[in-house]
Amino acid sequence: MSESVTAPTLQHAMETLHRTGSVRLQGAPAVWSKTLLVLFRILMGLVILLPVGGLVGLICVSIVADNPPWFGMIFGYVTSLGMLTGLFLLIHHGLRRQEQFRQTERHPVILEPRGLTLRGIGPIPWADFGPADKQMVPAERDEGYVLRAVMQLTASGLFNVNERTPPEMRDRLSPAMGPFWNKHHRYIYVPGVEGLKQAEVMHLINAAHQLFGHRGAPPPNSYH
Repeated sequence: MSESVTAPTLQHAMETLHRTGSVRLQGAPAVWSKTLLVLFRILMGLVILLPVGGLVGLICVSIVADNPPWFGMIFGYVTSLGMLTGLFLLIHHGLRRQEQFRQTERHPVILEPRGLTLRGIGPIPWADFGPADKQMVPAERDEGYVLRAVMQLTASGLFNVNERTPPEMRDRLSPAMGPFWNKHHRYIYVPGVEGLKQAEVMHLINAAHQLFGHRGAPPPNSYH
């Protein structure tokens, strides 16, 4: 059974891992997850402010202009309001999904000989992913690429994640990438750990990967 480490330091977690062969840590939102949630909230605030600004502008024009184009002004405002409402609902949906994802991030992070458990999924065999590293990957909610701390899936990991794991659980590991007709998962995003910096979590995972990764991989299976 994994020994739980509260208020960990990297040294303490490493000592526990080598002494007992496993370590259990409190999960926390990762850096990218926190950033994405802040961006969603900022976008929602802007979408709420835009109709208010448009209404103020409409009132100002009606006061200043001698013969304001009422039909064009009202039609333009109502049309813009409909578009902004749709955008608000889309952002609100993304915000709720991200908040739900943050709850799964608080699940324990467990490193043990059988594999890595994170966000309520595992143990994921060490043979299914490579060492933790920072790489440029497709952006989660936009075009282009962003720098993320990830663990690239191996051939067995690609098969287990994309073929044997339920879609709702795959999304806990990483966002789907590729065109809509070929969405798939190529990485496991490095989890956050309460009390540890991202670089320290990566160092700890890589130490466990070196310690246990040489062992034979279990037969293909879905994660749970």
